[in-house]
Amino acid sequence: MCSDFHRAESGTELLARLEGRSSLREIEPCLFADEDSPVHGDILEFHGPEGTGKTEMLYHLTARCILPKAEGGLEVEVLFIDTDYHFDMLRLVTVLEHRLSQSSEEIMKYCLGRLFLVYCSSSTQLLLTLYSLETLFCSHPSVCVLIVDSLSAFYWIDRVNGGESINLQESTLKKCSQLLEKLVSEYRLVLFATTQSIMQKTSNAAEEPSCAFRRPGDGDIDYRPYLCRAWQQVVKHRVFFSKHEDPNTSSRFSLVSRHLKSNSFKKLFFIIGESGVEFC
Repeated sequence: MCSDFHRAESGTELLARLEGRSSLREIEPCLFADEDSPVHGDILEFHGPEGTGKTEMLYHLTARCILPKAEGGLEVEVLFIDTDYHFDMLRLVTVLEHRLSQSSEEIMKYCLGRLFLVYCSSSTQLLLTLYSLETLFCSHPSVCVLIVDSLSAFYWIDRVNGGESINLQESTLKKCSQLLEKLVSEYRLVLFATTQSIMQKTSNAAEEPSCAFRRPGDGDIDYRPYLCRAWQQVVKHRVFFSKHEDPNTSSRFSLVSRHLKSNSFKKLFFIIGESGVEFC
């Protein structure tokens, strides 16, 4: 259906579709250095165990995107795909209320009107959803951010359904990864996708695979990629999340941001308050 739209477009409309995406350089200066700010076509992975603040960071970035420019936002549209039915609209509204100088029903509707929310309950449904998105991206040049929370939600189900064949286990996610790369590139989007740490680290360092990520000073980061190679190849920027329990203070979280092209690293600490993510 979108291919017909392409043939009917004028040159001006085509230019508007491809060039009309707003810059995301200011989406979160604390998280991204100028040279590593997400640009159109980037795919970023938020990786870590459950309960380490990945989804809260997505709320933080979503709020930054949909808030008016006068309130410190970017005033762009976001498509949020929730695969585990954990999206909490009331939580996002609370974050928005704390960031608005004057909160009202009208301004809240104005902000949430820039958010498209889709639920998927299987990898096949996710794939079909991705195939249907071209029409939305064609008709909404203000959509700049695509979020998938989480991309690893169906990993175990797909493994069971694929039987003994690795190819069958990974087939749908491979197609999703390739399609995500195509959509992000062609429609000049930025993709944020979360994945959960599910592989346990070994006690013997000699047994650790070469892909396990270690860097002195970055703490105990143990990254063991388990999703299909197609996904690993499209990620441009990976952020590792962890949680630190302190009996004397509220829970503190940390992240290590690794830009795969420049190989730059950045470590940050943050807490999660009623107003959302607060960097320390």
